[in-house]
Amino acid sequence: MRGRRKNPRVSIIGLGNVLLGDDGFGCWAVEVFRSEYQCGPEVEIIDLGTPGLDLAPYLYGKELVIIVDAITADGKPGTVYTYRETGFLDRRAPLRLTDHDPGLQECLAQLHLAGHGPSEVVVVGVIPESCAFGEGISSTVLAAGSLAVVSIARVLRGRGFDCRMRRHPAQPKLWWISDSTSTSSASATHREPLIARNEL
Repeated sequence: MRGRRKNPRVSIIGLGNVLLGDDGFGCWAVEVFRSEYQCGPEVEIIDLGTPGLDLAPYLYGKELVIIVDAITADGKPGTVYTYRETGFLDRRAPLRLTDHDPGLQECLAQLHLAGHGPSEVVVVGVIPESCAFGEGISSTVLAAGSLAVVSIARVLRGRGFDCRMRRHPAQPKLWWISDSTSTSSASATHREPLIARNEL
């Protein structure tokens, strides 16, 4: 859980199980974002894996929370969605997070009830191709990486937060994948992205 800063106003949170193929996309995407963009001290970037109810401290009183995760939605694998909190809390909406949504929804509900919920929640999600154990992130989902990373930056800039591309990108710390996959993962952010659906 790196990247924790004192009293940040914004949390960018990657969710997912890195051992389950495309389910680790959220963790991968926030690390690639961290390596390619520089944000002001009001922004924290965190890979939380599968935290369940432990999400609460990272949501408490935030001005903006951006959740990055694999999602269940209509569409082809690699399709990137960007949508608001109501997109997964309102069951009339066709979109919802995958296995991590119970903890997220419960945390949000409790915090809002106590008057300390985040002012805005945005989800940047990708439809996975496969979440099989030990497979790694698929090439289809990696190809969507550029769009997901740019979507995070666009949300931040749209809310007036400092977010600039690094002149010299850092090497992403993708500890759970091989060196060859790490290289292809970083370069995937420069491929032509697949499909974007913006629900904001």
